[in-house]
Amino acid sequence: DDVCQEGQDYLAAMAAAANYAWVNRSSMTFLVRQALGKHFQQAPDDLDINVVYDVSHNIAKVEQHMVDGQLKTLLVHRKGSTRAFPPHHPLI
Repeated sequence: DDVCQEGQDYLAAMAAAANYAWVNRSSMTFLVRQALGKHFQQAPDDLDINVVYDVSHNIAKVEQHMVDGQLKTLLVHRKGSTRAFPPHHPLI
């Protein structure tokens, strides 16, 4: 599919922002583990603290949806939310 220059620029900027956000969440997780390790006087790795679920909540994704009875490929931006899937969905 043809994507205009503005669309390409938007996707590139969004990808950069998503990478920045992921690094920020990873850094905060590291610092929390360090602080808890210090508080409990244990090595952070010995605390068994794990990220349960990490998901971008402000990102556009290419998805297929029915529009006027036709299956269309769309760029969907869920500002501040994530896509909901049923249990055991293959994309989870």
